[in-house]
Amino acid sequence: MSATGIGLAVLIDDNDIDLFVQKRFIEINNFARQVITFRSPVDALAYFEKADELPEVILLDLNMPVMDGFEFLDKYLQLPEKITSCSKVVVLTSSSSITDREKAQTYPCVIGFVSKPMEVKNLNDIRDYFLSQPQKVTHSGVEKKYD
Repeated sequence: MSATGIGLAVLIDDNDIDLFVQKRFIEINNFARQVITFRSPVDALAYFEKADELPEVILLDLNMPVMDGFEFLDKYLQLPEKITSCSKVVVLTSSSSITDREKAQTYPCVIGFVSKPMEVKNLNDIRDYFLSQPQKVTHSGVEKKYD
């Protein structure tokens, strides 16, 4: 991570408009050096298995066809630790379900739950989380959960 933002962020959302708006919002706010988008969680998983550079943060929609966000998280956590230890997940969703929020927080890789649309405060909170972490983010320790 650079002093000003995240190195690589991955955005997973099945909605083209949401992908465009969220990616542009991230770029305008200098949140990440690079943003890679996926309309399909299946494609994102395939990318993680072969990527030369892994993201520091994954922004994940929950409500998607074929594979929803929770199914993605289940499959993601089955990947080798050398992959999963590099990235943290922020659930980015239009769902206001308390059950979804509670379930998301049971995953060790999830550090937050953000309701769409994202706000500058959300990006700042995520950035602050990473700036407060040691160089290498691991699954151990207490995770900060934020809104």
